[in-house]
Amino acid sequence: MNYQQAVEYLMSFVDLEKPSGLKYRESHYSLDHFRGLLAQLGNPQNSFQAILVAGTKGKGSTAALIESALRAQGIKTGRYTSPHLTSFCERIQVGGRDILERDFAQRLEWLQPFLEQRRGRPAPSMAQNATVFEILTALAFLYFQETAVEWAVLEAGLGGRLDCTNVVGPRVSVITSISLDHTEVLGDTIVKIAAEKAGIIRQDGLVVTAPQGSEALKVILKRCRDLNARLFQVGRDVGFRVTEQAPGHILTDLAGTFGQLTNLRIGLAGDFQAENAAAAFAALRCLQYRNLAITDAAIRAGFGDVRWPGRMQQVGADPVVIIDGAHNDYSALRLRQAVEALHPQRPRVVVLGISANKDIAGITATLASGARAVVATRARHSRAADPAAIRAAAEKAGVAALAVDDLAGAVGKARELAGPGGLILITGSLFLAGEALDLYGDSG
Repeated sequence: MNYQQAVEYLMSFVDLEKPSGLKYRESHYSLDHFRGLLAQLGNPQNSFQAILVAGTKGKGSTAALIESALRAQGIKTGRYTSPHLTSFCERIQVGGRDILERDFAQRLEWLQPFLEQRRGRPAPSMAQNATVFEILTALAFLYFQETAVEWAVLEAGLGGRLDCTNVVGPRVSVITSISLDHTEVLGDTIVKIAAEKAGIIRQDGLVVTAPQGSEALKVILKRCRDLNARLFQVGRDVGFRVTEQAPGHILTDLAGTFGQLTNLRIGLAGDFQAENAAAAFAALRCLQYRNLAITDAAIRAGFGDVRWPGRMQQVGADPVVIIDGAHNDYSALRLRQAVEALHPQRPRVVVLGISANKDIAGITATLASGARAVVATRARHSRAADPAAIRAAAEKAGVAALAVDDLAGAVGKARELAGPGGLILITGSLFLAGEALDLYGDSG
């Protein structure tokens, strides 16, 4: 089995990253099936220490920062994230390096008999069928075991409570900013979504939360009280202040319960990354309660060297081209504000492709504000919205817009509209961000 064959085999299973119409409850999503598969494999999830990160926004960046600092400390690390931008291999890293295509294919081939055995059973409900995400998670756990990973940082795929990453016993649970997203699955209120995210908290556990709205925070506080978990809050126990913004990094000061780090360089653009860095800092400092001390030097080195492609990533200079995977109202607002702060004088053209299950009107209005024009397009993905709907939303927001069905053509038109000294912002979904990185020959 080569890599392409492995991908084709993987995609023959149920892919819940495509619209399923299933609510997030035990009758549709069960961890029992996945635990059974892991038991057949020898429970590889028990071979490493885990930090589990859930949330709506910033969880990937936070996971990347934590892993990078652990690695700088000299620890053998694994990292599991989703979705990918250009290759499934991006999701599984050991020592900061993606799993090789050859290794990915070989390990999926090794898993195949177990998967086929389970696929051959009667499957009256979704809960009894293997999914793409379950298979990838099992593959990651096996690879971490095989490569003797000591600490793994895991990003929950959807929700938290019923996410298959939640089979581990996290040494620290991290909850990043919670907002309305995946409402068709997780629920249509912040309270419902927060309850799913808070499902990663453990009895007597250590918990870090980013700043939350009052509704989400109440849910997290109650869960911590019920389980006697110790909670550290960014904004209360760890404060942050951005002191410098640049196209490829920010500088921030952190201070609070765990001491202070001033003039800390974060190798990611956007002032919103300071909040993620504060959460990552608190999680790393929490490890002292798990008999693992992470030094200031390791945090500085790890945070400075962190790589997380497709997140406010600049790939062109004239015009400036920035790629970002913002895909909900809140992330769109933070992205627009960060771009305006960095490039206040540049006329901006937004190349926008949004998934059909998102708030097209809200995201478009937010990103279109202050722009010279919007070029609506679509990613090569089943979720992609019709560019005509995005164009209509931009026009309704009072911004000139046109629709170009393919990304390359959309970027070409955006270059004409932006002109010398302008800025092109390519955003709206991680699927579009991945295609844009392919187009520019830079996948990180």
